[in-house]
Amino acid sequence: MEFVGDDAALILETGGKRLLLISDIHLGYEAELAREGIYFPNQLPNILERISKLLERHSVDTLVLLGDVKHRVAGVSWRESRQVTELLKVLSKRVGEIIITPGNHDAGVLSLAEGMAEVVSGRGLIVGDAWMLHGHCWPPPQAAEAKLMVIGHTHPTVSFARGPGSRRKIFLAMKTSRGRVAKMLSAKAGVGAGEAKVSRGGFVRLLIMPHFNNALQGVELSQLVSGGRGVSPLLRSGLFKLEGASILMLDGTRLGEVEWYVRSGQLW
Repeated sequence: MEFVGDDAALILETGGKRLLLISDIHLGYEAELAREGIYFPNQLPNILERISKLLERHSVDTLVLLGDVKHRVAGVSWRESRQVTELLKVLSKRVGEIIITPGNHDAGVLSLAEGMAEVVSGRGLIVGDAWMLHGHCWPPPQAAEAKLMVIGHTHPTVSFARGPGSRRKIFLAMKTSRGRVAKMLSAKAGVGAGEAKVSRGGFVRLLIMPHFNNALQGVELSQLVSGGRGVSPLLRSGLFKLEGASILMLDGTRLGEVEWYVRSGQLW
């Protein structure tokens, strides 16, 4: 695992592949801001430039987009259609493979990605030891075999000061026993423990990625702990304990645990 340091992305080497993981691009989000009287420039050029630099700098085999490539939940706007197509057309020329595991905002992305990216189930995929999905739904029982699960969806941030612009994107890292994961995922799939045939020893680690689109404000960590919007069922169920998670900055530096951050009243 390699944190790129200056952006909301992750490098994974697993299953004989070198992967670049990015989550929550939310193309077309500026249109929603405009409806609220907030005028933001088109984010596609910025997003394309940043991803292109990451691909060039880190020489990866596969780009994995962990859902919410577009912003509109129901249907596809003309703006999103144009932006998603342009994004994938450009990036497909710069990396050997693009995989999308759709999120809750990705209605229509299957047809938009045709010929440029592979769109897999929203419940995720496994590459080597890592199970990757957006995080808005439950993965299948076989995900319990992974050593690492990576999700987005949650948009975690911490605050270093009061006022606008004080939030910083973060990763969240935690773990729980493989037995608990196997039991929960089997129950959610309606499968008996014996039928799932998942080994029960050791731990499964969960890494929550930050959002990539800089126009998104994100969700302050104390709001996530209190059950704010965008909390993955993997957290909402108590399967992974958010309070005990490690807060990691974009370069992987450990800031502390979530419980400490919330108890101290953020960092100001």
